[in-house]
Amino acid sequence: MHRAILSFLLLLFARVCLPAQDASNPVSQAISQGDLYFSKHQYELAFDAYNKADKLSHHTSAVCYLKRASLERKLGGFSFALDDAKRAEKAAGDDKSVAVRAHELRAALLAQMAGKPTDKKLKEAEEELRQALALDSTQPLAHYDLGMVLLKQEQDAEGVAELKTFVSLPGADPKTVAEARRTIANPIRGREPFAPDFSFTTPDNQDVSNASLRGKVVLLDFWATWCPPCRESLPAIRNVDKKYTGKQFQLISISGDDDEELWRTFTAAQHMTWSEYIDLSGDVQEAFKVDSFPTYVVLDKDGVVRFRQSGFGESTESDIEDAINKALKRPSDPSLAAAAGESAPAETPVPPLHASSSAAPPAGNANRKDEEADDVASPLSSGIDAGTISGNTYKNDDLQIAYDFPQGWIPASLESLHSLNARKEAAMRVSILQQHPELASSIHLGVPQVLLYVSRTGRGDAERPSVPSLRISAARTRLDDVNLDTFDQLVKNIAVAQSLKIVMPASQFTVKGHNFVRADFAGSGGSSSYYLSYIQSVSGDYMLTITMLSSSQAELDKMVASLQSMVISDE
Repeated sequence: MHRAILSFLLLLFARVCLPAQDASNPVSQAISQGDLYFSKHQYELAFDAYNKADKLSHHTSAVCYLKRASLERKLGGFSFALDDAKRAEKAAGDDKSVAVRAHELRAALLAQMAGKPTDKKLKEAEEELRQALALDSTQPLAHYDLGMVLLKQEQDAEGVAELKTFVSLPGADPKTVAEARRTIANPIRGREPFAPDFSFTTPDNQDVSNASLRGKVVLLDFWATWCPPCRESLPAIRNVDKKYTGKQFQLISISGDDDEELWRTFTAAQHMTWSEYIDLSGDVQEAFKVDSFPTYVVLDKDGVVRFRQSGFGESTESDIEDAINKALKRPSDPSLAAAAGESAPAETPVPPLHASSSAAPPAGNANRKDEEADDVASPLSSGIDAGTISGNTYKNDDLQIAYDFPQGWIPASLESLHSLNARKEAAMRVSILQQHPELASSIHLGVPQVLLYVSRTGRGDAERPSVPSLRISAARTRLDDVNLDTFDQLVKNIAVAQSLKIVMPASQFTVKGHNFVRADFAGSGGSSSYYLSYIQSVSGDYMLTITMLSSSQAELDKMVASLQSMVISDE
């Protein structure tokens, strides 16, 4: 269920952060509609919307071609995606940022389709990335991708050189930098699909990690109790576990459920006696980039991915067994084992690039030392997330608010929220400047800051809320007060976008003379349903957004009633 809730919260986040679409531009409207369908996994409708945008633009919209290519790639239509990415290149014209994205997408597709090192598709991918860098040599990801493509072609010296360029560029993603360093230390990592780093402890206190599984063939079964094909697959998974008992094999089922009690009841009732883990944080799913259930991954004895499939069909069981049999027969390769265990070398400081340097800093990264220091010391320009919690009372002097959240509920640490806000702002800054490098010296982000997250059980977090829980965030606004008509339209848009039922239409209420607006929704995720109250109020220069989640309307009303304790000073 947390995915449905998370999608809802991300939608609200995006509405505040992103520039408004040009309502008078029918092409933009059609693309936005396609994006909406895409986010809801309604891919056929998304494709129709993108096709409509293509026709309305008279086949001149590079962005539309990129959107369509991305959708085709997701659905496995690689040849169609390649064609549309090529069309995007041609339609981009003087827009270098779009042209670079098109080249990078074609390169990714070609590399994904390639087989052996001599496959001409890898050479084509290399050429696409060189064209992207010719347009903008400051793109970190293009250097990384080029390095990996060269390594796949066994051109280690050139590939390592590109990876070293990547890690030296400010603004590169830290996780990708860490992987690049490991690959530089052992280039074989660029040619084999090693499993990502992961670790967790099962309910029976079994520590599971890349290192603990080395020497075994492993089947990772990503599933959820609310997933019909996952439940259908259980006899097959049980057969696989029984068939390979006593061999160098381990089955691990990783659940995407949110309700731990339901998960425990289900696994016990189904006699799922093999290694089980409920991935409440979503970290393992994210590491393996799992976006659908069920997904099966077979790792060999050296931690290399030898099989991956999503969905369950008539041949799935035999396909999995075939992959396991081949992995069991394959002896461990010392060079692969060494590469799998390769740690990222300690990072060495990279000297700042000065105006006299032959290489310019990449777009989106300040080249003034004082600005960089400010970003590190205080990523949040407003500091509004620096509140205090005493007992069940939250106070924020900057916003001049005080609130008594439900007694006995467990708050997330304010330090963790501050860190979350910093990451969100940094990620958005990089994303925007990659598209609009001309804003490097003038960009000012109005990213909503999460002020408070509390839940009754202590589970979940501000990004993956549990039920019941509440979250308060704030974003700058020019409004002096909330407007019921504007809020009502927002509520209707949210209901349509997220397929939610409005159970309480937009209404206004006051607390100690201060205006609030509220609307309630009902939704479902998997086999569970939830109720959500969306509330807004203005405090000084900030719009407060309060989201409350519960399993019943009665409980939700009690949670909303706690707002009667909120004090907002207008001084």
